[in-house]
Amino acid sequence: MEKENEFLIPVSGLALGVHDFKFDIKDGFFAERDYSEVRQGEVTVNLEVEREETMMTLNFQLEGKVLVTCDRCADEFFIPIQSEQVFYIKFGADEAEESDDVAVVPAEEHAYDVSSLIYEYIILAIPMHRVHPDGECNPKVLEMLSHDEEPSEKEGEMDPRWAALKDVKIEDN
Repeated sequence: MEKENEFLIPVSGLALGVHDFKFDIKDGFFAERDYSEVRQGEVTVNLEVEREETMMTLNFQLEGKVLVTCDRCADEFFIPIQSEQVFYIKFGADEAEESDDVAVVPAEEHAYDVSSLIYEYIILAIPMHRVHPDGECNPKVLEMLSHDEEPSEKEGEMDPRWAALKDVKIEDN
């Protein structure tokens, strides 16, 4: 028997007004996605859906932590994430995606799956630069990195390949 999708938001049967949904995202959510850069995490998603005659507004609030690899020492650590996103569902004749934050679905559609939106918003909430808080990086790796960074030339000396260019004069037209 197929597992019921807990990420389906009712469309046609949802009464006008504001409705709240809550999702607790765990490791299994990430494991279901092929090629996911996140494999572990705990994220709480509060979704407020405002149903109107011609559209629905979905307000996502995400807060939690995900396991990432440190850019400095390559150890894994949990990084906190927090995000607020808004997505709009318009009712129309045919299903389509108007833009990154607007989808068109038939008004008689029974439900809309928000799982891919939740995954996308989690990934977007992860900082570009992922490093441990100060003092928490792997000290052995940091020590190895500091020993490998010996200067290739003595300070004050110019590389002879560039020294020849020092005397080149450029005329302005």
